[in-house]
Amino acid sequence: MNFLLRSAVVALLLAPLATRAQQAEPAPTLPTTGRSALPPYPAPARADSLPARTLAEAFGRGQWHGRVRNYLMATRNQGDLPDYYANGLGAGARFETAPLHGFSVGAGGFFWVNLASNDLATPDAATGAVSRYEVGLFDVSDPARRQLTGRPEELFGRYRWRKSVATFGRQLLVTPLLNPQDGRLSPNYAQGLWLEMNELARTRITAGWLTLIAVRSTSEWASVANSIGLYPTGVDDTGRRAAYAGHQSSRGLGVLGVSRQLGTRTQVQAWNYYADNLFNSLFTELTTGRAVGAGQLTLGAQYHYQRTVGHGGNADPRLAYSAPGRQAHALSGRLGYQQGPWSLSVNYTRITRTGRFLFPREWGREPFYTFLPRERTEGFGGLDAAALLASYTVPAVPGLKAEVGYGHYYLPDVKNFRLNKYGMPSYSQLNAWLSYPFRGWAKGLRGQLLYLYKASLADTYGEARYVVNKVNMHQLNLIVNYDF
Repeated sequence: MNFLLRSAVVALLLAPLATRAQQAEPAPTLPTTGRSALPPYPAPARADSLPARTLAEAFGRGQWHGRVRNYLMATRNQGDLPDYYANGLGAGARFETAPLHGFSVGAGGFFWVNLASNDLATPDAATGAVSRYEVGLFDVSDPARRQLTGRPEELFGRYRWRKSVATFGRQLLVTPLLNPQDGRLSPNYAQGLWLEMNELARTRITAGWLTLIAVRSTSEWASVANSIGLYPTGVDDTGRRAAYAGHQSSRGLGVLGVSRQLGTRTQVQAWNYYADNLFNSLFTELTTGRAVGAGQLTLGAQYHYQRTVGHGGNADPRLAYSAPGRQAHALSGRLGYQQGPWSLSVNYTRITRTGRFLFPREWGREPFYTFLPRERTEGFGGLDAAALLASYTVPAVPGLKAEVGYGHYYLPDVKNFRLNKYGMPSYSQLNAWLSYPFRGWAKGLRGQLLYLYKASLADTYGEARYVVNKVNMHQLNLIVNYDF
């Protein structure tokens, strides 16, 4: 508790450092609380589009990018339940050559170290609990490790033709469901062939086949099948601890996406994810907006459908990731309004009771409008969620931004194992952010301050496993980055 209080005081004193550096999004613009992630490396100050004439020139005009990231996290659970804290420091760099006859190559890596933390590996004697959040700053497969850890992240060849790009190798990918989920020190990467075709006006077609994934908060690359289960696996439909980790069979993950701009304020996109022998997911989204008074009114709608493919990962149903015959439907909607520095939206998500919505947490976080950092709706069916998001950009302090998100998430009973994979009770969540990018002599330095509180809205049967690190908890996050 004392550490948490000291951390809060330090964080408040350093609040002007906070930011959530994010890529600009096309109109319509909506509150971004909980939505986008901090890119692992900054975009080049000026893209060099002039082709190189020789190999030496291609390397000589290549672009270096780097990042140093310090992350302080502390969780305060209720009463005598265990508390956790950790401070991690990481640094990485990447290099990409200038194009030569349309071809370029790139490589990058990242290292991190545990600067300070309590014991993240030993279960609490009274409750059996271990760290849920802080351990993700390091390596979840070896939570006791304190030494310097690292991994190679990018290693690719890229070919550009007209407006289209083909990339083969290890790369950073951003899609609605498969994404970097960059909420710790270093994000997800994937290996395979990835195509982005932009030859049709106002249309982008994306296709890829992936065979390996470098999961956030791990230090090794894993096959698509073996990457599932590196995070906690929850329970199966009978309430037994799920045993699918290390027992899956899959040849890879195929992705196909189409995005089209229908007008100045309307966009539609559809993505299909085919995980061989595991599942198939279809995600669609429509966003549109119109001017209302001095501001802009925006509407967004999402639909997700998923079903089991093949054996669901293993011919033995007790070891399958996705139960045979499982289906899941999800709907999410948003109504937003933005005027000047203010932005506000109301959001709703419904997952039907036909089955659990499943997408490996190791591969990314869901894009539903009610998402708030530090909790997910993956693993649940029969969910109703409503969230109010707001943001304000302070005109007097360029770049300073305040955001708040508040939501209610109604889940099936914690002992309804068929629809509640992780034993999560219904809860409310409050997130508050401050962000600020440095300027002048400190340009490139940015940070982010996040406070959250989660409260239980359902019966937890007096069992700590349904409370600790889940509800009735406070958490503080202070992130400082230097991009160069």
